Amino acid sequence: MDNRKIAEAINILLNLCGKERVKFDQSSLVAYSRDIFMPGFLDLRQGKIEHLPAAVCYPQSTEEVSRIVLKLRETGVPLIVFGAGSGVLGGTIPTDERGALILDLKRMSRIRSINQTNLTCEAEAGIIGENLERELNQKGFSLGHFPSSIYCSTLGGWLSTRSAGQLSAKYGKIEDLVLALEGVLPDGTIFHTRATPRSATGPDLDQLLVGAEGTLGVITAALVAISPLPAERIFRGFAFADVGSGLEAMRLLMQKELTPALLRLYDQVDTRFNQQKLAGPESGCLLVVGYEGTNREMNALKASLGFKLLREIGGRDLGEEPGKRWFEHRYAVSYNQSKILAQPSNLLDTIEVSVAWKDALMLYERIAAEAGKLGLVMAHFSHAWRDGVCIYFSFLVSDPGQDQEKLREKHGRVWEAAMRNCLEMGASISHHHGIGLWRARWLKQELGPGHGLLNRLKKELDPQGLFNPGKLGLGE
Repeated sequence: MDNRKIAEAINILLNLCGKERVKFDQSSLVAYSRDIFMPGFLDLRQGKIEHLPAAVCYPQSTEEVSRIVLKLRETGVPLIVFGAGSGVLGGTIPTDERGALILDLKRMSRIRSINQTNLTCEAEAGIIGENLERELNQKGFSLGHFPSSIYCSTLGGWLSTRSAGQLSAKYGKIEDLVLALEGVLPDGTIFHTRATPRSATGPDLDQLLVGAEGTLGVITAALVAISPLPAERIFRGFAFADVGSGLEAMRLLMQKELTPALLRLYDQVDTRFNQQKLAGPESGCLLVVGYEGTNREMNALKASLGFKLLREIGGRDLGEEPGKRWFEHRYAVSYNQSKILAQPSNLLDTIEVSVAWKDALMLYERIAAEAGKLGLVMAHFSHAWRDGVCIYFSFLVSDPGQDQEKLREKHGRVWEAAMRNCLEMGASISHHHGIGLWRARWLKQELGPGHGLLNRLKKELDPQGLFNPGKLGLGE
């Protein structure tokens, strides 16, 4: 990129936002050059950053975002929208020589309104998830969306990647909660989609932008569905002999009108890993189940019938302690990873995929077997649905000689095995982490001609390819 264009773009930001809300010092540029993308983490270990952004800007309104977009189009400098940087697939990494300007939305963090009649909340995209939830709780409500990154992720980030929360069996994923969007298109146009209970007015424009990871526009605010705070929570842990019997238990609960809020199965390795923390069984697999709701009588009845079903099909009732402990520690795992990653001989990563019930056990076994040849692998099954489940793999690869390129090669082979098996079995390569930079090549295989359709839409909306280039494999 011509340095004069970069300088022109920075001057535009300074004129529009003032020097207090534009940063281009080295430490800021390094901080915004990555998310929690593990190959990027390896680069940092080696003192390498391929592309730094040119500047970081902090807009405060949708109108200001529109003005920024309009002015920056003239420079040809790419624009990347940034939430809180908790993504794991390189979704906000600058990717080419044109440089990039980072649009950090965290100053757009207001809850604009709460409608107690419609059970809706309008909030700006930059609000941190935990702040949103706490403010709703103070009014007697909950979004019901609890990703493990809730302390370090934003509403806009959730929408951009189709996030899932830990109680998704009851509340759904973020795309199930969004009712309307506000944002800015690549030509600077401000849009507001209409919130109605249902409509038959052509394709759903909200769902077109949700999951687009900032490649088609900037989401600046959203209207989301909320729920009254539950009156009670009922937890239970069950031991099952193996993954297969645990998966069958999950499927039956989801298909027999006994859907819980929490439904989470740990494989044998993950069960052993969490045995003391969660008071799980010494062998087999731990299934954690939880019901919550505003109607105490109905909630108790569903829990009673659900637990009865699990006992009848061979589950050993472990009491409420495993569920209560899970709830107490449910965000802890994200903060324990740094201890492992601090050791230069290790690299830790996660892969979440989505699969139909009939193929879930086979896909798990195939990926676990291949990944197990390269390092330590464990999995839990969460985000259960009527027709299938998410498998969430965690894996650790090591090299005693601390050779970072060997770690990179092992890491890549685990990912190759997981994605190949998903594509061969008709599963989806991503359940809720999105695509970013890393999964783009496999997305093309999963979507087939549909990826070409997305590409044509991208070129129509963003002919210069300025919005988050390189992500989702669009614009190539």
